[in-house]
Amino acid sequence: MRTALLLALAVVGGCVYFNAMYDANREYDAALESLQEQSEVTARVQFDSVIAKTARVIEDHPGSKYADDAALLKTRAELYSKMWESAVETSIQAEAFAGSTRNGAVAVGLRGVAWRELGSYREADSLLSLGLSEDIAADDEALFLFQRGLARQALGLSDQAALDLEAAANSLDLSFEGSLSLTIALRDIGEYGRSAEVAARLLTTANPNPQDPLYLHVDSLGVLAPSTVDSMVAVLIASSVVQSTRMAAYYLVSGRAKLGQGLEQDALIAFDAAVGEATSSQAAADAAYYATELRLRDATRPEDVTALLGSYPVARRASKREMRERANRWESASAEFERLIAAYEGRGTSAAEAILRAAELAQIDLQALALARGGYLLYLELVPDSRWAAKAIYGALSVSDHRPDPAWVNDRGPATDDELRNRLANLPANDPYRLALSPAEDRGVMADSMYVLAEADLRRRLTEIRMLFDPTAADTVPEEDEAPVEADEDEVIN
Repeated sequence: MRTALLLALAVVGGCVYFNAMYDANREYDAALESLQEQSEVTARVQFDSVIAKTARVIEDHPGSKYADDAALLKTRAELYSKMWESAVETSIQAEAFAGSTRNGAVAVGLRGVAWRELGSYREADSLLSLGLSEDIAADDEALFLFQRGLARQALGLSDQAALDLEAAANSLDLSFEGSLSLTIALRDIGEYGRSAEVAARLLTTANPNPQDPLYLHVDSLGVLAPSTVDSMVAVLIASSVVQSTRMAAYYLVSGRAKLGQGLEQDALIAFDAAVGEATSSQAAADAAYYATELRLRDATRPEDVTALLGSYPVARRASKREMRERANRWESASAEFERLIAAYEGRGTSAAEAILRAAELAQIDLQALALARGGYLLYLELVPDSRWAAKAIYGALSVSDHRPDPAWVNDRGPATDDELRNRLANLPANDPYRLALSPAEDRGVMADSMYVLAEADLRRRLTEIRMLFDPTAADTVPEEDEAPVEADEDEVIN
C-alpha cells in the first residue's frame, strides 16, 4: 500500500512539473510574440511569469528531469528581461543540470551572452566559443555568433567580428522566429544592410499584413535606412512572381521607404500600385491611406479634394484604428468641403461665407494648407469689407508658407502677407477677431462676448446658405448658448 501511494505521489508530482513547464513554455512563446509586436511592457510581464514558474520547478524539484529545461528557459527569460547577473547564476545551474552535452553548451553560451552585456568581453568571447563548439540548434548558433561578433567588435577584432555577424546573417537553417529576432538585432546595432538581407528572405513567405511583426520591423528599418529598404524591396518586386496580396505589401513597403527619402511622387506611384494589385488587401488599405494623406497635403485647388472622394472607402479599412478614424474624418470633411464649394459656385458672392468655412475645413480637418490659404484669400477678394474679414486674414497668415494654384487664386507670397498685415493694422479697434487675439489686458470685458456673437452669426449665415440647397439644414443650427472654440493666438503667424 505504501509503495503504491509513493508511486501515485510521484506520478502526480511529475504531472505538476510537466504542467508547470508546459505553461512556462507557452508563456515564453507569448512573450516573444509580444516583443515582435513591439509590446515591450506586456512581454516583460510575461517573462516575469516564466521566471517565476521555472524557478519553482528548479527550487522544489532540482532532481526532476524538467530541471534541465527549466533552468535553460529561466536563463533565456532573464536575458530578455535584462537581468544579466541572474542569468549568469541560472546558467551555471543549467550547466550543472544538463542532461546532454548540447544543453551544457547552450547553458555556457547563454552565460556568454550575459557576460557580454555586463561588459566582460573576453569572458564572453571564450564562453560563446565554447557554446559554438557543440552541435546546437540553428537559432542558438545564430544567437551566439551574433553575440560573439559584438564581443569581438568591442575587443577591436573587427575582421573576426565581421565574419561572425556575416555567418549569423547568412544562416539558412534558422526558424522564422529566430530570423526575425536576428534581423531586429542587426537593425538595433546599425547593421542595416545585413538586417535587410535577412528581412528580405522572410518577406517571401511571411503573412503580407502591415501589422505583422515582420512588416512592423521593416517599416521601422525603413525609417532608419530608407534607401536600403527601398533597394531591398525593389529586388523582390522585380524578381518575384507572387500572389497579388503579397505584391501589394511589397509596394506598400516601397512607398513607405520612398517617402522616407523625400520622394513623394515616387511614393505615390508605389502606393497606387499597391491598391491596383489587390484593392481588398490590408496593404492596399494602408497604401490608400498614405496616398490620400499625401494628396491632401499637396492639394492646391478644390478639384484636388473632389478627386479623392473615391479613395476613402479603401483607406477606411487601414490597419490601425487611428488611421481608420482619420480617414473617416477626411471623408466627412471632404464631402462637406465639396458641398460648400458647390454652394459658392452656384450663388457667387452671395454665398461667399461658404468659401470661408471651406478654408477652415481644409486647414483643420484635411490639413490641406495650400487649399486653406487659397480659400481665405479668395474670400477676402470676394468680400473685402466683410465683418469676418479679420478671421480670413488671420487664417491666411497662419498658412503663409503654402501657396495655392495660381490658376485658382493669385497669391504673391510675402507681398500678399504684407498687404494682409496692413489690413489688420487698419481694422477697427473693436473688431471681435482682432480683440480675441490681443493680449488679455487689452481685450476689455466684452471681447469674448463679441467674438462668440460673431462666430454665432457666421454659423447662422452658413445655415442660410445651406438652406438654399437643403431645406432641412435649419435642423442642425446649434443652440445660441453653444460657444465655438476660441481662436488660438499661437496658431497665427504675425
